[in-house]
Amino acid sequence: ARHGPRILERPDTWQARTRQDTLLPLRPLEMLFEELQPPDPDRRLRALGSLCDLMHDPERLYQTVHGGFLEQLQVLLKDDDPSVRTKTCELLHLLTGHSIGR
Repeated sequence: ARHGPRILERPDTWQARTRQDTLLPLRPLEMLFEELQPPDPDRRLRALGSLCDLMHDPERLYQTVHGGFLEQLQVLLKDDDPSVRTKTCELLHLLTGHSIGR
């Protein structure tokens, strides 16, 4: 019996993928922030929930703060739906609770 992890890929492929994965693409954040625009509050809430989940990753948090996305959250604080306003406050709390977001 063989012990330990089995590596199926060549080491040079694995290293290249690891380096690439450290540079997270900005597109998923852009897509989620686009979901904040439709008139459907359920879509906005789902997008806000996903953004809250992503803010536990310092790289995503940095991209949000320095990518020009914060202006969109300001509009959501005036949303007609109180659930959207609450979730927006939760997202802002996550952003400001980290040294990157201060």
